[in-house]
Amino acid sequence: MKITSVEPLVSASPREFVFAKVSTSTGLVGYGEAAGDGAPKVRAASIERMGRAIIGMDPMNTDMIYQSLNRCFFFGWPPEELMRCIGAIDGALLDVKGKALNTPVYNLLGGKYRDKIKLYCHIFIPREERAKSEKVTPQMQAEGALRQVKQGFTVVKFDPFTTVFNQEVGVQMKGFVNIFQGMNYPRKLVPKAIAMVEAVREAVGPEIGICLDFHGRLDVESAIRIGRLLEPFNLFFYEEPLPPGDDEELAYVRSRVNIPICCGERRYTLRDFRRLFELQATDIIMPDHSRNGGITQIKKVSVLADTFRIPVAPHVVFSSPLNAVISAHNMASIPNFLIHENMGPQRMNLYADLITPQVLPENGYLQVPTRPGLGVELVEDNLEKERNL
Repeated sequence: MKITSVEPLVSASPREFVFAKVSTSTGLVGYGEAAGDGAPKVRAASIERMGRAIIGMDPMNTDMIYQSLNRCFFFGWPPEELMRCIGAIDGALLDVKGKALNTPVYNLLGGKYRDKIKLYCHIFIPREERAKSEKVTPQMQAEGALRQVKQGFTVVKFDPFTTVFNQEVGVQMKGFVNIFQGMNYPRKLVPKAIAMVEAVREAVGPEIGICLDFHGRLDVESAIRIGRLLEPFNLFFYEEPLPPGDDEELAYVRSRVNIPICCGERRYTLRDFRRLFELQATDIIMPDHSRNGGITQIKKVSVLADTFRIPVAPHVVFSSPLNAVISAHNMASIPNFLIHENMGPQRMNLYADLITPQVLPENGYLQVPTRPGLGVELVEDNLEKERNL
């Protein structure tokens, strides 16, 4: 069996998901995914170029191909671009390999510890609810959290500090409103953001986990000041308070704040992750299969994390249901899995027809497919389908 083609596929907006399709001489086809993040044509071009390097190779040699793609380009790509696209091809190759051996991908990774994956999801506020108010209010956040709890999720996540900053300050950069990376967060805005956290905690009660994502927005002073104010809310984790790469500073924040730190979606090499662990800069690691190197690398990251007794809680957002399935196979195969991010049932339902059979959250869990390969197929005919968020 030989690889005959590697083809990039891109879905229609508003979410332009990027896929790698690997075809073989025996007719077997596999699919993987790379996060598009606003640059789908760049991802597609990278997949096409990388794919040319492996035409004619045996798709069963997944690790050798992975290492070849990671090392063979002299000038290479930025690590972010490289790992997204290698990971997409890697997922497709493991899909092919599982189909060829008539076994699920998790069996290629050592078998499974669990049949289903525990999920958390983002607070969901419908567009019509947002339209009723000029600003997102604490009550809206609380109702959005309860909406997800009723779906069976026992952990929810949101970013009230970015929401408040954008509503109250609204820094404008060529039509894009957002808070800067690594800024000193204004003290006068903190009570408004804290009010949202308080409203959610009061609404969901003490048993539901609350994760706060800061998207690397804070500097050290802000991260410590705000982290201490958040301690009474018994957060599930404090995600990415500092920009990626500030590892010594993150370790310092961790030593000063009594909330579990979670990061990793913007780390791209095993050395990046090892450095976090050695510095004791994080309590939980959250790699993303569509960003950080796919199944092969994240399996290695998970094993490395386990040697430091660090649990894995993968990131998955702005990616399709296919990536959720890819990640589920890997997380089924590791001992130190904690919980998995999910698009939420609302968005999963919106894009459910991109794969067959459809795999959707059920009572806060995602069932791991048991058919050969990834256990699902990408429905290419639905890639151009128009959808409204």
